[in-house]
Amino acid sequence: MIYYLALKMKNKQKKADKIYFPSKSVKKLWEEKFAKNKDALIENIPFKDALIVTTSVNILIILIVLLLQKFFPPQVPLLYGLPEGESQLVSSLSLTIPSLVSLLVIVINVFISYLLKEEFFKKILIITAIGLTIFSTTTTIKIVLLIISF
Repeated sequence: MIYYLALKMKNKQKKADKIYFPSKSVKKLWEEKFAKNKDALIENIPFKDALIVTTSVNILIILIVLLLQKFFPPQVPLLYGLPEGESQLVSSLSLTIPSLVSLLVIVINVFISYLLKEEFFKKILIITAIGLTIFSTTTTIKIVLLIISF
């Protein structure tokens, strides 16, 4: 049993060594920042609790939109920046776009803030991600309340 576990761990290590890196500088960055201390990614991020809440809110909004699909019309207004009419309409599944974009921005900002040294810039990036979540959640909820009738 122990031999099996050791063999399995060795295979995982081989797979980790075979990660494709587009350049030597990216590989060096990976080895310096991530491979040595994987817990440092979480430790160096400011406002961890707020990030967990905003990520959870985005996932919750996506789940709510997916669960309420049967109550939505085939097309819903989402693109308010476009001229009035059919150009503002998108499929009802597209209501997940604001939360998906917000999740993407959270991931990118967390990665960038991990690479930064200055605490001020880290906080700005995280606050930006939190603000974007607030705006995307508000937009989605307003549209859902506009089109759904209980």
